[in-house]
Amino acid sequence: MAEEGAIPAALLRSLHRFSASNESSSLPNTQENPLSCSILARGSILGVYNSSKSVENDIPVSPRLVIFGLLQQPPDAQNPHNFAQYLPNGITRVGSFVVVRGDASEGVEDLAEAVALQVAAVGEKKEKVLVYEVTTETSRLYGCEGGKATSIHLEVVQSLHARDFLRTVGFAPLLCAVDFHVVGKKETLIRQLKRYETATKEDSNFYVRVGVTSSSKGKKSSAFRVVNGCGEDIMSPDAKSVMLESILPEIGEEVDDAGSKSKKKNGKKQKKSPGKKVVTQQTEQGETATRYLSSLEYGDIANVDLLVSLAPMNASAEVAAPVLTIPPPSNVKPISRHFHAHCDALVMVSVDSSLQTALSLLRQQLYQQLKEIAKRLEDAPEAVVSVVAHQFPLVGAAFPLTLVSDSTNADYNNDESMDDVALLESLHRAFFQPLQQSLFRVSRGCSLAQQGEWLATSDVLYNVHEGIPSSGVSAQDQQGKLALVGGFYGYYHYMQQRVNDKGWGCAYRSLQTLASWLFVQHYTQQKFLSHEHIQRALVQMGDKPSRFQGSTEWIGSLEVGYVLDELFGVTFRSLSVSSGDQLASIARELLDHFETQGTPVMMGGGQLAFTLLGVDYDPDSGACAFLTLDPHYTGDEDITTIQQQLVQLEGYKAVPCSWRKTTSFTKKSFYNLCLPQRPSVGV
Repeated sequence: MAEEGAIPAALLRSLHRFSASNESSSLPNTQENPLSCSILARGSILGVYNSSKSVENDIPVSPRLVIFGLLQQPPDAQNPHNFAQYLPNGITRVGSFVVVRGDASEGVEDLAEAVALQVAAVGEKKEKVLVYEVTTETSRLYGCEGGKATSIHLEVVQSLHARDFLRTVGFAPLLCAVDFHVVGKKETLIRQLKRYETATKEDSNFYVRVGVTSSSKGKKSSAFRVVNGCGEDIMSPDAKSVMLESILPEIGEEVDDAGSKSKKKNGKKQKKSPGKKVVTQQTEQGETATRYLSSLEYGDIANVDLLVSLAPMNASAEVAAPVLTIPPPSNVKPISRHFHAHCDALVMVSVDSSLQTALSLLRQQLYQQLKEIAKRLEDAPEAVVSVVAHQFPLVGAAFPLTLVSDSTNADYNNDESMDDVALLESLHRAFFQPLQQSLFRVSRGCSLAQQGEWLATSDVLYNVHEGIPSSGVSAQDQQGKLALVGGFYGYYHYMQQRVNDKGWGCAYRSLQTLASWLFVQHYTQQKFLSHEHIQRALVQMGDKPSRFQGSTEWIGSLEVGYVLDELFGVTFRSLSVSSGDQLASIARELLDHFETQGTPVMMGGGQLAFTLLGVDYDPDSGACAFLTLDPHYTGDEDITTIQQQLVQLEGYKAVPCSWRKTTSFTKKSFYNLCLPQRPSVGV
């Protein structure tokens, strides 16, 4: 059967941005690169290659190479760093890739095939090679063997985020986190870690608690089950096998504690009441366990609880005998130190695999992580009191990276130990991550665990524009241009956070959306910008009199820019048009803004404020549409209403998040726009 391949479009976008910004640093032509084309980067394909038969029922299927990410080979390969240690279990090297600038005088396909053969000739005898040509933004996949290159059909999965890609290719993340706290001696914590090592060394000793969704007479319910390493429910009389799909989040719906369904969108649950984001279940022991970890990039992640009490103790494991110590009289009280360790094991599993296979991958990851953390504690200087494993989402790639840090601070949320700039820069370059944005710093809230914590208490929806119909402007002409906001933002609008700002707070709400973008992209640690904080900043900088504090006075685009500059150090550009008729004239500047900066834009005019998330422009006809997020919305956080329903807003009716032709804005009003510039904080 013919081989197939799949790659996320988001990964190709990251690859193109990174390669385009580094075109001046081509690899030299050598014996390994005698071709006339310029090689910009090369390295390993990271992903999964399935067999020709399905795991469960032995039915023949087409062999498929699923590409999750790319690992760039550094130009100086004398001392290559072992980046594979940061990958989740289930993701391995499955081939090679090369990025070329290309030559317009040579056929793209001929060039790609020649490059693939050249790469395979210096690598494995049988190799899959991905060739990406920057000039034409073309990607081709080849199977190379014996001096011949066979083209493999490569599906570019249209995906904004990893969760879209994972859903399409049939994979899901599975997580197990274990937290240790000891007040006393470091040796006590190390003994605990050793015990957990024993419980994860073999499948036969591995026991976990999982949340299971079951269906009976058309009704779905959730419960927790204790499962062994073979995927069997040890609480059932016949040790019935548990299906992997029963513990994974369902696509399109979520079952709450009462068994009712709620539609899902963009990894977030539609809220009937503020703050309900994480699915929890009351266990038989009376404790509340978290079934899923919420994330923006990967959606809800199934959470597995490790049960060490059921695992037999290994006879060779070190067990400390009880000792009674009578200290000599002393006026000096012994100093108790707080030691902390945290494991955060994540694996990528095929949704078609068995739970036994998935748990085996997870157990192996846990075991290796526990060993590493215990060793780091043993070898660490006396001042180190905490060793923590963190999961960090990547931009473009469909998996997070696992990094372990040690710190002199037991509060890992304030961990400043990950400050090796050289290592951080090498990680950014190796995985094609932006160099102007922090992605691997706990002190900036970059980890999945930190994201899950604030998502669990957040009362807004995120990226509500994803999934709405296109404007149709650029689709009418191949010359049309479309550009959208990058990353994530929160949708802020009237009447949220128990503040009645209807009639005066629309620009405040737009500013809150802009500030949320800065927070989620790790440019600030300020989670929320209140009306009071905005007014205080404007008074303190001298832009407003003291009576402005606590008032219901409006603000405009300039005030929005001033606050961004004052509180976050974010510069901004201003655009103005004298009437709504002229809004299409700034389409090119907005296109450039969304393509290069990617931040949401505040637009004010006609005593109204809007947040712009994108622009669709046809230069031939002059037709233009803005992707508008309306802060005048006063309804519930209901994604269907926000994306589809015509509702009453501030004296007009509109869909709260929708494409609006520029001709629909008030013609007699002038409009001012605040375009925040993406900060450059480095890694």
